[in-house]
Amino acid sequence: MSHPHDHQPHESHDHGSHSHGDIHPESPEKDRKKRMQWAIGITGAILVLEAVGGVMSHSLALLSDAGHMLTDLAALLISLAAMIMADKPASSRHTYGWARLEVLAALGNSITFFLLVAGVAWEAIYRLSDPVLPDWKTMGLIALIGLLANVLSAWFLHGAEEHDLNMKSAWIHVMGDLASSVGVLIGVFFIARTGWTWIDPVLSLVISGLIALSAFRLFRRALRILLESAPRNITPESLREVLLKDFPEIKDVHHVHLWEVGSGEVNLTAHLVLEDQPVSQAEAIVLRAERRLKDHPGIHHATFQLETPKPACLQGPHH
Repeated sequence: MSHPHDHQPHESHDHGSHSHGDIHPESPEKDRKKRMQWAIGITGAILVLEAVGGVMSHSLALLSDAGHMLTDLAALLISLAAMIMADKPASSRHTYGWARLEVLAALGNSITFFLLVAGVAWEAIYRLSDPVLPDWKTMGLIALIGLLANVLSAWFLHGAEEHDLNMKSAWIHVMGDLASSVGVLIGVFFIARTGWTWIDPVLSLVISGLIALSAFRLFRRALRILLESAPRNITPESLREVLLKDFPEIKDVHHVHLWEVGSGEVNLTAHLVLEDQPVSQAEAIVLRAERRLKDHPGIHHATFQLETPKPACLQGPHH
C-alpha cells in the first residue's frame, strides 16, 4: 500500500513559502541572491584584472591564480543557478524540477578545469627550463588588489554561510581565493628580494594543484549524483536502524533506495512493515517518520510503501 499523502508535506511547505512571500516579499532569499551576485561580480572583476595583469607582467603565477578564480567563479555561478532553479516549480514533463542542470554544469566545468591545469602545468615546466623574470611590481599591485577584493567578497558572504550549504560552498571558494592571493604576494616578496625566476613557475604549479583538487572534487560529486549514488553521509543501513529504533510500531524496513536529484536534495523510497491496523494510524506513523528523517539526516522527500508482516514462507530477500 503506497502512502497516499507522500507529497502533502512538500505541497504544504511550498504553499506556506509562497504565502510568506506575499507578506514579506522573500527578503531572506533575495538577500542571499544579492550577496551571491556581489561575490560573483567581484570575483569576475578580479579574474579579468589578474588575467590582464599576468600577461602584462609576464607572471605565470598571476595567470594561474586567474585560472583559480575562474574555477571559483564557475562554482559561484553554479550556486546561484541552484538558487534560481530551486524556485522553479516541477512540471508534468520535469517532475523533479531542474536541479540536474546544476549538476551537468558542474561536470562540464570540472572537465574544462582539468584542461586548464594541464595548460598551466605545461607552461610552468617550460618556464623552469627557460626562466623569465616577471615584473614583480605590477604582479604585486594586482595581487594586492585581488586580496582586498577577496576580503570584500568574504565580507559580503559572511554570516549567510552558517545555515546554507550553497553559501557555505561559496564562502569556502572565496577563502581559497584569498589564500591564493596571499601566496602570490609572498612570491612577489621573494622575487623582489632575491630575483629568483623559478619562484613564479613553482608558485603557478602549486596553484594549479589547488585547481586540480577542486576540479576533481567537483567532477566526483557531479558524477556521483548523475549515477544516483547514495549520499556519502547516509546509508540504507543507518536509515533502517534509525526507523526501527525510534519507531517501535515499524517491524521491518527493506527495499531502501537513496539518491540525490540535485546537490544536497536527497530522496528516499522504502518499504515499511507495520502490524495490520487502520489506515489513519499507519499514516500518522509515516508522517512522524518523514519528519524525523527530514530533521536528521536530512531527507528532503520520502516515499514509503506500507506492508503487513508476511508468513516466513512468503518472505523474499530484502534489499
